[in-house]
Amino acid sequence: MSNNALKFLFLFVIIGVVLFSRAAYPNFSILPSLSANEAETVPSSSNPGILALPTIATDMQASVSAVSGSQASETVSNAAEGGSTPAFSKIADTATPQLDDAAVLVADLQSGAPLLSLNAGARWPMASLTKLMTAAIVFDNLPIDQKITITPAMFAVDPQEYTLTVGGTYTVSDLLRILLLPSSNVAAEALANTYGRTQFLALMNAKAEQWGMADTYYDDPSGISSANESTAHDLLLLTQKIDQQYPQIFAITRTPHVVVVNLTTSGKVAVNSIDNFSGTANFIGGKTGHTNEASGNLLTVFNYGGHPLFILVLGTNDRFGDSTKLYNWVKANYR
Repeated sequence: MSNNALKFLFLFVIIGVVLFSRAAYPNFSILPSLSANEAETVPSSSNPGILALPTIATDMQASVSAVSGSQASETVSNAAEGGSTPAFSKIADTATPQLDDAAVLVADLQSGAPLLSLNAGARWPMASLTKLMTAAIVFDNLPIDQKITITPAMFAVDPQEYTLTVGGTYTVSDLLRILLLPSSNVAAEALANTYGRTQFLALMNAKAEQWGMADTYYDDPSGISSANESTAHDLLLLTQKIDQQYPQIFAITRTPHVVVVNLTTSGKVAVNSIDNFSGTANFIGGKTGHTNEASGNLLTVFNYGGHPLFILVLGTNDRFGDSTKLYNWVKANYR
């Protein structure tokens, strides 16, 4: 066969392939059809006669990034729920203190990771630890400069009250100090009654539910009632929320003494904290509690190595002594 015949035969085959391809694949083209964005990703030195392939590697990388982002969000969520790595590293393994307490919980406040736990899920009367939630509800619902006059009904919950007087008028700000430092039951009733006692208690229990405190119930705003119950786990959640959202509460509790004013008489009254840790180095804040049913309770947050350390003892006869032992145990075993 002559060369010319071979050329015509080859040309005929090529034309046939093209015609068949167009019939079978209408979008077929020898040259790539690129969108503007795709064209920008093709290097200028690329041979325009080469069909552009999909950017498979780029798409796969985007999928991996999306999965990684989802996993990162899950990690952040776990950290927010107390699943993050604790701030404290163990350096020793000395024996835990001998304590005769109903419940104990020592934890990294920020992550919630426990360093020591004893009966942390058991319900126990809160006593005046109740007043931490009372203060939070006050900050949410009452103007700090509002004036409140003490009535006989408010005073009836604790006739032995020595800071407030019937007929005396005080600001909400001063009543909060009296509530938290000498742990006044009359101040608790005054604040709750000013808002509406039933509605105030409903807000306390709703806030506990909102914060995930599933084993907590508030029966009164002071903690006198033994029906005010919680667990060490729930009180850790409460403390985390106060630390994050109501730092002014802990600012009050770490003040050893203040002066408040009875606006009715213009008389000034010195108010002292009953918390032995108030005013001491590294004390961030906390609250005492005591009733016959609860015995001694103490919730304390210390600054340890630049991180907040949560220590809670419930049902003890030596709340400050036990808390000190636990703090020293942490210092001996963690950095």
